[in-house]
Amino acid sequence: MKVFLFVLFFSFNAWASSLSLDLGQTKTNYNRFSIPTNVASQLEMPQGEGIASYRLTGYIDLASRNQFYFLLAPLQVEYSLNAVSNFRFNNTNFTSGSTTNVTYKFNSYRVGYLWTWTNSNLKYWLGAVGKIRDAKIEVIQASVRDQYDNVGFVPLAAFGFEWPLGSHFSIFFHTDALAASQGAAYDAHFELRYRLGSIATSLGARILGGGAENERVYSFAQFDTTYARFSLIF
Repeated sequence: MKVFLFVLFFSFNAWASSLSLDLGQTKTNYNRFSIPTNVASQLEMPQGEGIASYRLTGYIDLASRNQFYFLLAPLQVEYSLNAVSNFRFNNTNFTSGSTTNVTYKFNSYRVGYLWTWTNSNLKYWLGAVGKIRDAKIEVIQASVRDQYDNVGFVPLAAFGFEWPLGSHFSIFFHTDALAASQGAAYDAHFELRYRLGSIATSLGARILGGGAENERVYSFAQFDTTYARFSLIF
């Protein structure tokens, strides 16, 4: 799936109006889970240091002045902690006092349609986004390990704006989010952008988070990212 989506992304290059690469540092604000749902087996991940992260984003302008929007956002964090009590994860029992290594993967692939408007110099948009969530949690203690994989489709709503500050600078904001009884997801970023001709650079901050609670899964997390964005406008 990952290879297919990367090929799909770069095949859009022939039609894209802009392509952007984000390079950032991502930190865990919080990350807690238990699978199956059980307070006694809930694990809290350490905040730890930032990890390098990246994203690829593209827009395709349409004759109607609306846009297609697509995003590749991989994320994988490695944790190490000492379990303070025995716990059960998925189908396996783990023991206290042992070094516990956790791999937390939450890759996001999105395609959306944005309705855009311009009011004076302010451009803003609303949209509908389809997200493929490619997630995995793996827990390891020495030779004992288990993992839980989850791949699924998530509908999201989108909102954003770009507000020019003079001839070269602008403030850019975009969020994809939705909340329901089954859980919530949000991904919002805010950046200061500088554009010179067909090249733009930005400095920004992002929060990515959400989760779900049901009989099978309890999982909530938030990740904070500072990043630099490099864009080509065609």
